[in-house]
Amino acid sequence: MNRATLSALALATALAAGCASPGSVPEARASAAGATALLRLPPASLQRELKLQQHITVEFTLQGRTERRELLAQLEADAAHTRLAAVGGGQVLARLDWDGATLQVSRAPWAPAELQPERILSDLQLALWPAAAIRAALPAGWSFDAAPALRQLRQGSEIVAEIRFPDAATTLFVQHRDGYRLTIRNLPAAANNSGGAA
Repeated sequence: MNRATLSALALATALAAGCASPGSVPEARASAAGATALLRLPPASLQRELKLQQHITVEFTLQGRTERRELLAQLEADAAHTRLAAVGGGQVLARLDWDGATLQVSRAPWAPAELQPERILSDLQLALWPAAAIRAALPAGWSFDAAPALRQLRQGSEIVAEIRFPDAATTLFVQHRDGYRLTIRNLPAAANNSGGAA
């Protein structure tokens, strides 16, 4: 099953809700009580290269109403770098570049204030990185279950995040704790003509 469709999910979460503020502990940590564990895995641990463009639909509840947002995102990943760009309303919202030591970020002045690069990187890795690398990096009390069609991040017995792969081009992601749902679809290769993520 192709997990690459989750490559930009955390950029979409910035449109859905505020995220926990990061700490300074490397690899993975729970940044505050009740916050989702944040991954910080080296690019090389992905063990493959990716170059993808996705269409992302975000659904979340705001003041009792279900809201919906859409954006495009492009990912380039290899052993040295993970690069990601998000486009909303025809304009670039943000770009990030992670080399395993430094996370470099540029964002448009109109990008959502809640957009947090550390969360973007963490959700990207939760969806794409090998399960063994994720498990090894999680803080105490957290666990990660992975099957071909389903991934689950847990704290104790609570399912914090769940990722399903109904087909090779579609991923459904539910962040139970933070209250958003994503539908992410890989675009055909012909759609990848708008430039790189770097």
